[in-house]
Amino acid sequence: MTLNLNGKHLDCFLNCRRLRLFFFILLFFFLFFEQNLFSKSLPVYLDYAIFRKNEKENILEVYYGFIDNQLSYYKQGKKYVVELLIDLKLFENDSLVDSYNWIVYHEKDKLDTAKDVQNLLVGQKNFLIKSSSKVKFEFVCIDSRDSSNRYRKTFDVDNIDFSQNQFNISNIQIAQFIERSDTASVFWQHEFLKSKYYIVPNPTLEIIGSNLRLFTYFEYYINVNPLPKEIKIEYRIYNTIQEEVLYSFRNVKVVNSSQFDINGFALDAISSGTYFFEATIAEKDGRIISRSKRKKFYLLNAELPPEPIRKYTEPELFEKSIFTTLDERSLDLEFEKAKYIASDYEKELYKNLSTVEAKRRFLFQFWSKRNPDSLLVYNKAYDDFNQKINYANRFFSVGNQIEGWKTDRARILIQYGEPTSREYHPREPNKRSYEIWFYSELQGGAYFYFVDIAGNGNYLLVHSTAINEPYNENWYTDFVTGTNTERLQKMFLNR
Repeated sequence: MTLNLNGKHLDCFLNCRRLRLFFFILLFFFLFFEQNLFSKSLPVYLDYAIFRKNEKENILEVYYGFIDNQLSYYKQGKKYVVELLIDLKLFENDSLVDSYNWIVYHEKDKLDTAKDVQNLLVGQKNFLIKSSSKVKFEFVCIDSRDSSNRYRKTFDVDNIDFSQNQFNISNIQIAQFIERSDTASVFWQHEFLKSKYYIVPNPTLEIIGSNLRLFTYFEYYINVNPLPKEIKIEYRIYNTIQEEVLYSFRNVKVVNSSQFDINGFALDAISSGTYFFEATIAEKDGRIISRSKRKKFYLLNAELPPEPIRKYTEPELFEKSIFTTLDERSLDLEFEKAKYIASDYEKELYKNLSTVEAKRRFLFQFWSKRNPDSLLVYNKAYDDFNQKINYANRFFSVGNQIEGWKTDRARILIQYGEPTSREYHPREPNKRSYEIWFYSELQGGAYFYFVDIAGNGNYLLVHSTAINEPYNENWYTDFVTGTNTERLQKMFLNR
């Protein structure tokens, strides 16, 4: 059974005991033997958002989606059917706290052969999490009829403590569309319901089709007493070089310490490309008192192709670069991070520079030659690099002892990019917590094994199948179930 509205489909869930038993057996088999089986990637879209539940708890909403014509259908009577086995696990502070297993079932009267005839199947799962906890979730999906067609990914969640500031904005959720529950044409999945509105998620983050509208939902929380009578909410959209392409605002009366905002922005006059949505809360005089995290989305406007971007000369680019404003200490720190991707020649060259101006010029050239388009002010390579640094600092830091970018996981992330899949194994009695990262496109497929040896959240790289990385086939017995002191000493000496 499927529900249909405006060409969008919603999966329905089966609770049949026989199917659930089959699911558990099949899922266990595939997960246990996953590393030894030939597999291909099942196209899955994932997104999430964090909202406040109360002073101590947040709500984590996980959104997932599939393009229906990319799935493996089989004939069942007069219908074409697909069944996807899904397992979603939630971890808090390295401990498994929740787990869901279910089957997504979808059927069609006929198979569409045209590539442009496609529908998005979407779903959502909600979790309660502690506002101060370190959270990650693992999403596994397997095609029940084609065991090699699967998807597995672990997400670190950027959990928010909404009690720290006087004004807070939740994550931005991008929706396919929003409609009132009392006038809805169908009965949507209950997880989509927020207040009196169905917020149908769009995990693809793509705006495409004939109705180019960006639908957004977010909440904002005010921790001051008395409450202000009115606030100003501002909406901005930026392009990839951080130019503002859309601005609007509205004044809102404050009647509660927790309120929500829903909106739809017409994008017909904006060219195709990658964009970022941002919401801010301001006082009447325009002073910004809270700013949301920017939400990336993708626009495909058939009428307006991507706009050409202005080119600059090298002297102009240098003058506009961030490096002209940095002091020597900041410049040295910049290169200390860049050493992960620098050549031996570049390391030696920077070491011999003696003036601030020379270091500024060096770092400008260092990133300019790595920029996909060296005539743009916006440097994609440098931006991507800093996003990885920021990600590492958020999720890999060890309290106040070790900054995230200095850890082994950060080095691998920065050098090789985001892994194809990431397995997380929480600590058990007599076993340390560990992670396995797999890169399908690196050297024909390479694995990296990290173990939290000290139990403090600092995962050390103890084994890899990649060239020029630590190699130890006995990594599991040496470090997960034991501590090989001699191996550890050698490992640290080689770094």
